[in-house]
Amino acid sequence: MPDARDRAKIVDDEIADARNDIRTDKLDVSYGELANLYDTGELVIKPEYQRLFRWTATQRSRFIESILLGFPTPAIFVAEDEHGIWELVDGLQRVSTVLEFMGVLKSPDNDPVPPSNLVKAGRKPRLSSVEGMSFLELSLQARLSIKRAGCRVEVIKIGSQPTMKYEVFERLNTGGSTLTPQEVRNCIFRATNPGFVEWVEALAAFPAFQDNLGMSELQENTMFDHGLILRYFTMKNAYEEFEHDVEPFITDFVRQVLEEERLFDRSQEDACFRETFQRIADALGEDAWRHYRNGRHKGPLSVYVFETVSTGVARNLDTVRTLSPDQLGERITKFKQHREFVANTGAGANIKSKLRSRISFALSFFSER
Repeated sequence: MPDARDRAKIVDDEIADARNDIRTDKLDVSYGELANLYDTGELVIKPEYQRLFRWTATQRSRFIESILLGFPTPAIFVAEDEHGIWELVDGLQRVSTVLEFMGVLKSPDNDPVPPSNLVKAGRKPRLSSVEGMSFLELSLQARLSIKRAGCRVEVIKIGSQPTMKYEVFERLNTGGSTLTPQEVRNCIFRATNPGFVEWVEALAAFPAFQDNLGMSELQENTMFDHGLILRYFTMKNAYEEFEHDVEPFITDFVRQVLEEERLFDRSQEDACFRETFQRIADALGEDAWRHYRNGRHKGPLSVYVFETVSTGVARNLDTVRTLSPDQLGERITKFKQHREFVANTGAGANIKSKLRSRISFALSFFSER
C-alpha cells in the first residue's frame, strides 16, 4: 500500500484529471437578459427539467418579493452547446418563476403559460400590498427592478465532458434538496436515454403494478412508482453488490445499464416484471406490499416488503407458476411473518448485512416447492 505522501500525490493526479473534464466560466446577467435569451431560444429549458417546476404559489411569490427587495439570489448553472446556446442545468425553480411572472414562460409542449399573480408571501410578507398583482400591474420602477436584478450564471463551457452537465445537476440536487432521488434520476436518465425512461413509464402504468401501490398525492407527484421499479430491477439483479446508501446504489446500477457496462436484457426484464406483478396482484392485491401484524395486513406500502417479495417471486417464477393465487398469497403472508424477514427490517434496515440478508432469505423462501 502506498505511503501517505504517495497517496497524496495519487489524489492530486486524480483531481487534475477530473478537472480536465469540465471547463467553466462565470457571468453576471440580469433576469431581463435571461428572459430575452429564453424568448429568442438562446436559453433552453428542456422538458425533462421543466416538468419539475412545481414550486407553490407562495414560494414563487416569496422569490419575486426577494428580488423586489434587492436580496441576492443564488447562481444558476447552464451548459453551453456547440452553437453557444445555453441549456439550463440548475436554477429551474428560480428562473421559471421569473419567466412565468413576466409572462414569457412556455410549457413543456411549447404552449404559453398564463402569467402568474403574486400571493401572500408567507405569514409575514414584507410587501403585503402586492398580493394579487401581476407583473404588468406593478409600477415601471418595480418592473425594471426585476428585469435589472443580477443573477450569477455559472457556464459549463463547450469542451467539457458530455455527461458533465448531468453530473452537475445530480450533485447540486442531492443532499438536503427538495428533489427526491428519483426525480433527479429521471432528469439525468431522460436526458441521456429517453427510451429507457419511457419504458419505465410504461411499466409504471401496468395495472397489476400501479393499481396496488396505494400512493399518496405526494408520492404520485415525486415519481415514487418509478423509484420502486428501479429499486426492483437493482435488487433483483445486483443486491449482492450492495455496500451502503440505497439511492446512490440504484442510480449507479441504472447508469451502468444505460452505459452498457452491465448486461440487461430489456425484453426479458419486461416480461419478467409483468408476470411477477400480475401474479402478486392476483394473489394479494395491495395487501402484498403491507406488513402483516396481529393477524392482518396493515399500514401503507413498505419498501422492505416490496423489494423482498417482488425480488423473491421474480427470481423464482418457475416455482411460483406451480402455485395458485391463493397459495401464493399464503406464501407471501407467511414470509412477512417469518422471523428472518422481520429481524432484517426496522431500525438500520438498509445497512449492508440486513439488506443482503432479507433479500437472500426471500430468494430462498420463494424457491421452496
